[in-house]
Amino acid sequence: MLTNITDQRIQQILTLPEDGTKQWEKDLERLRSGDVTLNRRTAGENTIKAVQRMLIFLGYSTASSGSFLIDGDFGRGTNRAVAQFQLEHGLNPAIGRDILAYPCSWNNARSRIVGIPDVTLDIATMEKMLEVCIAAIDKQEVSCGDFDEALNQLNLLHRRKLMTCRQILEKYGELAVQATQKLQEDKEVTVLPIWVLSIIRQETAGVVRPRFEQHILSSRVKDDPDLDFSELRYRSMSFGLGQVMGFNYLLIDEGSAKGMFFSPLEKQVYNVARFLSRARSSLRPVFAKSNPKDEDFHAVAKFYNGAGYWKHHYHESLQRWFREFKALGALELGNSSV
Repeated sequence: MLTNITDQRIQQILTLPEDGTKQWEKDLERLRSGDVTLNRRTAGENTIKAVQRMLIFLGYSTASSGSFLIDGDFGRGTNRAVAQFQLEHGLNPAIGRDILAYPCSWNNARSRIVGIPDVTLDIATMEKMLEVCIAAIDKQEVSCGDFDEALNQLNLLHRRKLMTCRQILEKYGELAVQATQKLQEDKEVTVLPIWVLSIIRQETAGVVRPRFEQHILSSRVKDDPDLDFSELRYRSMSFGLGQVMGFNYLLIDEGSAKGMFFSPLEKQVYNVARFLSRARSSLRPVFAKSNPKDEDFHAVAKFYNGAGYWKHHYHESLQRWFREFKALGALELGNSSV
């Protein structure tokens, strides 16, 4: 039997609380017995879901698109995640930085993932994953900086259950107030809480779900050949409730991109406010407006989402969430101005 596999905390990582069917238990017995020789040609949907949950818990993307997905498919994305883990822990000499940082652009990163050879999740890799999980829990170096909250977010992700504006207001409203007050006190910049909540609704719908960008990793490995690979991987991901890119860690007062993964919820909410405060000086006054105009949403969308924001109507959705939060009384959370 695998070391640490029976630890109650590991069992919580591997399965949803409601998973208790006989078939699920039968599939998980493969892990408990040490039969973990999994690869892209392996069957065993529930076993693979359990592995994907552990990879996500440890901060690895499991989909070729870069998303954090629990679907029971040991596809190209999960294969990449296992290969990344093996490289970072010296478990597979056949996998090098150049293989995992293959040349690509945003447009072809997903198709070129086929350049990563098939790897096997063997006993040594699974043992190491369990060991790293236990160590991370003991040191509280987990998503959201708290084991229970990390599990909650993992289960929400697994269930694909997003939050409504009302739920976001209830869970994060007070944190948004604290974040914007701190920003005002420390940086003398005004950002109304409703803007922070609207960004959270637009970016993640209140569920912590990082995203990995392969083309950024490929570029950064080339530019920083001596930097720790795991830190480069984290710098190539967007984090937290506001999907702030890891390479922006200095802009939001973090010590490293990896530290963004461990940020507690209150810091994640602050990171959204802090990032908004980093907008160009001509845009910052917008975040103090309680009645922004259409052009304001265009400007914010371009700043936060990039020049192509209009292609997927980012500004329209952002405006919709702002109105929804306003109808729910979110302006009462802060001092409205213009």
